[in-house]
Amino acid sequence: MQEYSFTADGLVDTLTPGETTNASGSLKASSPEAAKKTIERSMRSRGYEPTGRITVTPK
Repeated sequence: MQEYSFTADGLVDTLTPGETTNASGSLKASSPEAAKKTIERSMRSRGYEPTGRITVTPK
């Protein structure tokens, strides 16, 4: 599995309406598309709706 870095802009907090944030980090995935889907799923499970751009780059 390849390691990827990511940045996610424009995460809307579904638990506190009107709040937005950004996130960044790294993860291992089989492809950039799989990494992006994992990031989206992870953000939603934490109460954030990805509305902006998610950038995934090989590390």
